[in-house]
Order: sequence, then C-alpha cells, then structure tokens
Amino acid sequence: MIRKFVFSGICLLTLASFAPQKQKKGAFMKSTSEKTDYKAIGAPLPELRVISPKGTVISGKDIDISGNFFLMMFNPTCGHCEDVTRMLEKNLGLFRDKQILLVAGAAMMPYLEYFNASTKVYEYPKIQIGVDSSDIINKTFIYNSLPQINIYDKERRLVKIFTGEVPLDSLKPYIR
Repeated sequence: MIRKFVFSGICLLTLASFAPQKQKKGAFMKSTSEKTDYKAIGAPLPELRVISPKGTVISGKDIDISGNFFLMMFNPTCGHCEDVTRMLEKNLGLFRDKQILLVAGAAMMPYLEYFNASTKVYEYPKIQIGVDSSDIINKTFIYNSLPQINIYDKERRLVKIFTGEVPLDSLKPYIR
C-alpha cells in the first residue's frame, strides 16, 4: 500500500513539473501568440510618433479621431504619392473634420521641402506631414506599392488599406 502511495506521488509530481505554466500578469516575456498584427483589418492603431519638418512631434494623442482617420505612408520623391496628395488637396472639402497624416521614412526629412514645393501640402491644416520615429511604417506597411493609405475608425481600428494610386471614389465610403 505504501508502494502505491509513493508511486502515485511520484507520478503526480512528474506530471506537475511538465504541465504548462501560466504567466503571471505583467510578466516580462509575452508569447508569440499575443503579438499584434497591425496589418490585419481590425487591428488597433499602433503608437505613433511623427516628427514634422518644423520639429514638432505628432503622437496618437494629438490625433482627434471623431470619425475615420487617414494615415498615408509615402515617399516624398514618388510621383504616385504626389498625385494622390494633390487629389486629397483638391477634395479636402469632402474630408470635413477628418484628419490626414502623411508619414515618410526617417531618412526622408530632407526631401519634405521638395514634396511641399510640388504639392503645397503645408498650406492645408487638415493634412499633417512628417517622418516616422516610432517604427509605425514597419508595423503597418504591407510592402505592396506606394502610397499606402490605412483608414482607422473612431475606435482607432484598421478598417481598410489602399495601396498605389487610389481613386477618390474608392475613398468616398470612408470619408463619412
């Protein structure tokens, strides 16, 4: 009888030592299954920190999202990016209270003046522009083509991604 009791105890201890352990709340390591895919529809807007050509910092807290928010990743020397920006400028009246943020890679700061000279984007307060300093491009860019416009709803959730030259008619359902 003692043998059965000892044998049962050893078996239980062995099973307990190999059982998956729950992580404590606030544990340092996170499992890979908890990693957020910011490129998936429904994903939250990642933390953002954009440096404007004037040196001001634009963060997620500075973005008032009462409706949809338009995040455009671009290259200031890209002709398609200039064309889409001009289309946005010509139709700003449709965007009413919507905010548009144009974000380029960190190395593109010297080219923003060139982009402004060709698009006059600084003249429009609804459009903010700057370079990425929070890795938002790597988290959200799907590497298909430029520009890429990510549209986030008022809950800051990704609802649509457009790449390349997007016609205004495609954007209209999201300008509400």
